[in-house]
Amino acid sequence: MHKYTRRIVALGTTYTRAFHQTLRIGPLRRTMTQMSSNLQQAELPNTCQYTAKTRQGDYVVQIAWPLSWTEDRKPRKNDASTSILYLVDGNAYFFTAVDVSRRIDFTNNTKTIVVGISYPPSEYVYDLYRRGPDLTPPSEDGHYEPIYYDNGEPQTHLKWGEADNFLAAIQHDIMPFVEKSLFGHLSFADKSIRRGLFGHSYGGLFSLNALYTKPTLFDAIIAASPTIWWNKDSIVNFQEKNFRAGAHPVPEGSAPSLILTWGSGKAEFPDKDCAEGGAWNRHHCDAEEDPMEESMSGLKGRLRDSGRLKDIWTWKLQGEDHGSAAVAGLQRGMWQFLLGL
Repeated sequence: MHKYTRRIVALGTTYTRAFHQTLRIGPLRRTMTQMSSNLQQAELPNTCQYTAKTRQGDYVVQIAWPLSWTEDRKPRKNDASTSILYLVDGNAYFFTAVDVSRRIDFTNNTKTIVVGISYPPSEYVYDLYRRGPDLTPPSEDGHYEPIYYDNGEPQTHLKWGEADNFLAAIQHDIMPFVEKSLFGHLSFADKSIRRGLFGHSYGGLFSLNALYTKPTLFDAIIAASPTIWWNKDSIVNFQEKNFRAGAHPVPEGSAPSLILTWGSGKAEFPDKDCAEGGAWNRHHCDAEEDPMEESMSGLKGRLRDSGRLKDIWTWKLQGEDHGSAAVAGLQRGMWQFLLGL
């Protein structure tokens, strides 16, 4: 056979193979195209959400209930007792809390309703303009220390001190709908159903403010890395002081418990500005630092001596910075709330 003939035959074989490969791949490509056109948003079973319209603004309230319950939120007959955990900054922590609750249920048969109180979706996980006022307690004199830009200029557009209003929205708008409309078949007057509240950083500050001003609203407060030095320790000198002095009496046998968590003080994952030493404001750096441990130690001692709490648990989370201590503190706090109270 002539060398050019052999080349043509060889090329023909190559083209034939490629053609057959295209025939085999073609249906797969069409199937993949169909699948991509039918993509849906990922969902978790036994969850729902709604928008709560309150005087404090709109909130996206996300709710999850145990996988062993029905889709319409009914527990099985003779099921284990139920706990309900409310979370602020639900945008950041709702799905994590659901995962933790379901893993604990799998190993320990604990039935938990998780309620995340979130802000309408945006490009950021935190709504800084709303969580600032929502999560910080009012000061005694109405004065608030500003937060500064990197160039040292104060951020005068930020508001503060509306935690009491936010707590009122939770108590009077969100909790009644969740507990009476969605889970009206459960008796929340039954002491076997316990309520908990979780918050981190400013959310931890909010959780402590709820403890001090509404001590019977929740059975347990989980305050992860609460920034109690905010606004020159105003919560220590005002709300906490009044609580320790006996404000807002608690009926006998109804004292709440407090769970405190914080990181070990080393920035395992510092942000770029902190790593380069370029951050003006210490709020931009994630190390928990010594003041957190000192603050938590002092807080534990003062509240223990007040005799107004059922229990106080504290955990220093090794290797966790201020940001990562949120998730570690949520898991540690949920374990204590669901298994240790």
